[in-house]
Amino acid sequence: MIYDVLISAGHEGRPASCARFPQHHCNLGAAGERAWTPVVADAAAKILRSHGVSVVRLPADFSGRYQVDAAIYIHFDGSDPPCGSRASVGYPNKNDAVAAQAWRTLYQGYWPFGFQPDNFTTSLHQYYAYKQVVARDANLVLELGEITCPAQHAWLAPRLQWEGALLAYYLSALIKKGNVPKP
Repeated sequence: MIYDVLISAGHEGRPASCARFPQHHCNLGAAGERAWTPVVADAAAKILRSHGVSVVRLPADFSGRYQVDAAIYIHFDGSDPPCGSRASVGYPNKNDAVAAQAWRTLYQGYWPFGFQPDNFTTSLHQYYAYKQVVARDANLVLELGEITCPAQHAWLAPRLQWEGALLAYYLSALIKKGNVPKP
């Protein structure tokens, strides 16, 4: 299937989807993550669609193969002990590094807690959904911050809609379609 953008909300639909997709690593995410990722994903999809960008909005586990200009898998990190992580970006190919840097440059203008190195975990570099998506401009897992860290949680909680708007702006600029304004 061909769309401009694919947006997946990390861990959305789990644990119910775990039985339907046993080939995927069925992680339930950090506490609260399944509630937050759909809010951000829905906000980004709604804004992009209102600007003429075709969006396929998917849960964590999905079937089929997709061809898109950009694919984003939204997540929030968790850490034990808390505050052991920060925002991060993962991608499967070195060609995605330019798009990852563009996101990091944009987000770090607002995000006060810093970033982990790109692909700092195997899960970021070898995310299961990469195999289902061919993305021209970017195929990225975006960890928007650590939800288990009280300071990061407090910063993120009131900004979920804004996070979606910032992602819509980023994606529109990345694929050069829609002319979404910066929030």
